[in-house]
Amino acid sequence: MRPRRAGRRHVLVVAPQCPSMVRLTSLEDAAAGLYGALADASLGACEPGLPTGRRSLISGDDLTSAALVESVGAAIDHAAEHRATLVLAFLGHGFAAGRTSTLHLMCADSTDDLRHGSVNVGELLVRAADHPGVDGVLGIVDTCHAAGAPPAVADLAGGARSGRTRLGLLMASSLGQSAVDLAFSRSLTAVLREGLPGIGATLGVAATREALRGLLVGQNVSGFDYDADGAADEPLWIARNARVRQGLLGGFGGVLAGEELTEALAALDPAMPVPDGAPDVRAALHCRAELLRHPPGPRRERALRGLDGLLVAVRTVDFIRSWLGADLTTARLRHTLYSMLAAEGRLPAAGAPHLTDVGIIDELVFNHPDIERDGRRAVARFVTLLGQVCGRDPGDPELRAWAARIEAPVQVNDAIEHTARRAAGQRLGLVVSLHSSLIGDWPEVLDGWLLLDGSVIHHEQFPSDTADRTGAENAVEEAVLWAEEHARTLELPLKRLDLAVPSGPLLTWRPEETGAAMLLGIRYDVHLHWSSRLTPDAALRSIEPVVAARWESIAECQGSTPVDWLAHEDLLDTARLRGHLRVGRYARGIGLSRHPGADARLMETLLAYTPVLLWPDSAAGFPEERRAVLDRDWWAMPGALAHAYRERWRGVDGAGLADLRAVWDDEHWLRFCRLLRTAPLPVRDRAEGTP
Repeated sequence: MRPRRAGRRHVLVVAPQCPSMVRLTSLEDAAAGLYGALADASLGACEPGLPTGRRSLISGDDLTSAALVESVGAAIDHAAEHRATLVLAFLGHGFAAGRTSTLHLMCADSTDDLRHGSVNVGELLVRAADHPGVDGVLGIVDTCHAAGAPPAVADLAGGARSGRTRLGLLMASSLGQSAVDLAFSRSLTAVLREGLPGIGATLGVAATREALRGLLVGQNVSGFDYDADGAADEPLWIARNARVRQGLLGGFGGVLAGEELTEALAALDPAMPVPDGAPDVRAALHCRAELLRHPPGPRRERALRGLDGLLVAVRTVDFIRSWLGADLTTARLRHTLYSMLAAEGRLPAAGAPHLTDVGIIDELVFNHPDIERDGRRAVARFVTLLGQVCGRDPGDPELRAWAARIEAPVQVNDAIEHTARRAAGQRLGLVVSLHSSLIGDWPEVLDGWLLLDGSVIHHEQFPSDTADRTGAENAVEEAVLWAEEHARTLELPLKRLDLAVPSGPLLTWRPEETGAAMLLGIRYDVHLHWSSRLTPDAALRSIEPVVAARWESIAECQGSTPVDWLAHEDLLDTARLRGHLRVGRYARGIGLSRHPGADARLMETLLAYTPVLLWPDSAAGFPEERRAVLDRDWWAMPGALAHAYRERWRGVDGAGLADLRAVWDDEHWLRFCRLLRTAPLPVRDRAEGTP
């Protein structure tokens, strides 16, 4: 049983500059900010509006009227193909010709007051709203004369959809009025990110319009709302309300529980009240007894399943709060959830549960896979994994008592076995380093360390016969065979391979794609690190505490993906870049929008100051509209990256994360580097055998 979820949503933001008009210096930033909020999975929940590989944030000096119309047309076709709601945002210079009331958007080939070379915004909106398959259109217009954007109602009332069209518009200014410095777009972005109190789970045109009217002085923000599609599943909305943090029921019941029970009970008996989600479940049990008085049938069964789900959720939240107490933290909730979902290959495509115990349990109970009758299996697995992360004994009688209360003893037993296997798979790890080269990038000898529960138990060196890439790959393979022999002796699986690599090879080498009989990346989770941290010079040692503090900041981040993205032009002046790094300008992870080429010195400069460095491994780069994939996968990194590589090798479409490379020097790696330097291990000759 899965409640009805919001349909698919697409977004396209266009922001052309017009050389015949005053340059809008804030245009690109305002457009990027608005696009980011609309593409945020937790807010606008929109996917890119253009087909794969095309930018869905289009701005700049060379955007002609023909190119803009072509892009909007492609977005309309793409939305229709996926039966999506289409959000179209138009930012820039606009005019209403002569005494007319029709808004035209100005582009690279436009001249003020001339229709030729400009774009009739209303015509584009009608084309989109009337296209069969498009599930409604939301327009955002930040131009002068913006209120001239709505088309004639007669144009919406006919057409290919026979009038079953939906169009909502939010506009920055009235007809004949100027829009100043993109203040409308910037204020709208702030409202979307902060939310509004007391208006429900989503932000519609009317509520958002009223909020913006209180923020903007000198601009008459206007709205337009046309809905003639009685078969639509839900009203048009601009974004989810960021102020809605808890469920509709209050207490321990979440949003999905409230939606499902409200709909199910209304279908069966509109007079029956929806029970609250309080830890005292008497109201829910009373409701269940009342349900059983109704004759059997599909509606009663749906309501009973929803009520049972609420009871599971409330009893589970109550249990984990009492069982884990002070050990229950947001970081542990997040780590457990995302590692579990990543291992199952079902990270949320858009939107994520609120990172509270209530929100997570609500999501697991009511948004389970269709092949499962209810969410008990997922809840059992999550709770046992969370207990392991918090150091609880899986044989704890309290865990068994909770299993009985939610009527899931078998699911909890299965989850305990799964957790034990997972724990065994995490105990053993192999580290292989290429740090020992005296000249060049490829060393004559590679070092290997076998770790058990985070402590080094064996160390070995592996010669690279040719001191080049081929020799290094052969030595890595030898290290893997050596580690597997120890793994068999210990009767533990080896699943993780950490490779410490110099800056030069990091730019060109994909070690996860090497391997004699099978790719290393198929057999192991391969994680890349920067080898210079094993043998730092004085300058690196002096900023080690800064790098460690930045990792803590990254790990504890509660908002959007903690990465500062640098464009190609940000990297051209090395002295300026180093100055920014020295004053702490980029205090999070660093992402590069383009591949750095063969510039190993640039890599060294960046890696000295950040524990996380991301860069694209394709000529297309990694533009802003593609970064939403990281919002979904970030908290499962770097394992999500290894999973994305495997998906691509197997031919699975849509693994956009696989276009990225990453150095991931988390707290475990930083600790390993420090311990290895302070307590170096003796180097043994392999002929001495294994003690």
